[in-house]
Amino acid sequence: MKKGKKSSLLLILLLASLLTACGNQKQAASSSKKVTSEQTSAGKRSKTSQKSSSKQSSIVTASTSQKTSSASKSSSSSNNNVNTTRLSTFNQQLHNALGDVLLPTVDGLGTGSDKLNVRYEGNQANYTISYSVGRVARQFNDTAISTEIPYVQLKKTSYGTLNDASAQVAYVSQTDLNGLPTIDLGHNMIGYEDAGAGQRYLSWHEGKWSLTVHATAVNQQDPQPLAVQIVNLLESYRLPAPTQYGAIKADVGNSYGSRNQVITWQQNNVVYQLSAHDITTAVKMAASMK
Repeated sequence: MKKGKKSSLLLILLLASLLTACGNQKQAASSSKKVTSEQTSAGKRSKTSQKSSSKQSSIVTASTSQKTSSASKSSSSSNNNVNTTRLSTFNQQLHNALGDVLLPTVDGLGTGSDKLNVRYEGNQANYTISYSVGRVARQFNDTAISTEIPYVQLKKTSYGTLNDASAQVAYVSQTDLNGLPTIDLGHNMIGYEDAGAGQRYLSWHEGKWSLTVHATAVNQQDPQPLAVQIVNLLESYRLPAPTQYGAIKADVGNSYGSRNQVITWQQNNVVYQLSAHDITTAVKMAASMK
């Protein structure tokens, strides 16, 4: 082969080799760009997915929190209503049994309303209703309630005439108090103190009501603090209006199971008597009767 032809052939082979190399580089670069683009797109999809997942998680958490809060409020509301509902239920059952009668609409308790139990004896004209706090909440008029000591008893007694009824109220007249030593009880109330045979009595009047606090001198009891407590109570609670007479007999001495705080009043030929262990409970319940 001639020298010129050899040089031309070598030149052609060199050019072909260079063109092939350039093509490979472009293909590699294109492939690299494609991979990078796919990685970037995948990264974006991953971030979007994470944000979506986080948002959904937040929504679920918020929803769960709202449901928990709603359930908590519902439970709290239920607990707040249980006391009213229990007494209201008993009153409805008493109305079903006795007809249209006057009943306390509050139980007068600070605690224990959820274990309030009620039983009754009698009929519409004459009945006794016992209110007690048991170890467990029982059904209305359950025979087992008879073993519980009532903290309050409400009695209604009907008489033939208005005068027969008024005679049952232990009313203390102003004439019986005139001339006795006086004590300021506050709120423009003046008490009259009587003492003898180891006993002390402090009496006063409010409207048609006479009120007397008993104390035992030999036990060094003073009737004045309890009398002042009752005067203050009656500034907040209005007792039923008697037809003629009403009387409160309170006792400084108190023992377990005693019901020596007694409120009695007359309405026409009917006498109501509410006896309680605690004077505040007695006043609250008597004032709530409807």
